[in-house]
Amino acid sequence: MITKRTLIWPLLGAVALAQSAALFDMVYARDRLLKTGREITLAVRPLDPRDIFRGDYVTLGYDISTLKKSSTETDPDFNGVSPGSVAYVTLKGAPGGDWTVTHVGSRYPSEVASDEVVLKGRVKYVWNAGNDPEMTIQVRYGIENYFVPEGTGRALEDKVRSHKIEAVVAVAADGTAALKGLIVDGERHEDPPLL
Repeated sequence: MITKRTLIWPLLGAVALAQSAALFDMVYARDRLLKTGREITLAVRPLDPRDIFRGDYVTLGYDISTLKKSSTETDPDFNGVSPGSVAYVTLKGAPGGDWTVTHVGSRYPSEVASDEVVLKGRVKYVWNAGNDPEMTIQVRYGIENYFVPEGTGRALEDKVRSHKIEAVVAVAADGTAALKGLIVDGERHEDPPLL
């Protein structure tokens, strides 16, 4: 006779297996992005030194994070953008390695040139929303925090404040980005978390 007690163990096993598979998939997807994504470097500026729950880190700001409608080409339907909306930001590479924003939209562009890359982000803030040419949005790409071994965040932050720093970013074909590491005065630091 099958009782509730007999069914609970197989159900618990199935739930544990599903959770393990989901975690493995997240780690595998992140690892694949870091290994196979197109690598670009972005100039950064540090913002904050420590997160008590995850150890030392440096919070990074990017010029490509704050976009003004008057200086950026946008899709016509992008006027209704609101916090939490997805934004696809097209960057064009310059010969010196700098990347500048050329377009922002709510959908992945139909054509992307070989010297361009598209980053998928989420709108964090919107100022002067609507059709106002002074509309400004702030976008987060998921590459804003760089975690380092505990006890080394302050030293890296001091280096970042007084030296040239660039972020090494891996970008997938769908625009998903992951921070691979930092280049501080030509010295590459790579300590990316798996998630």
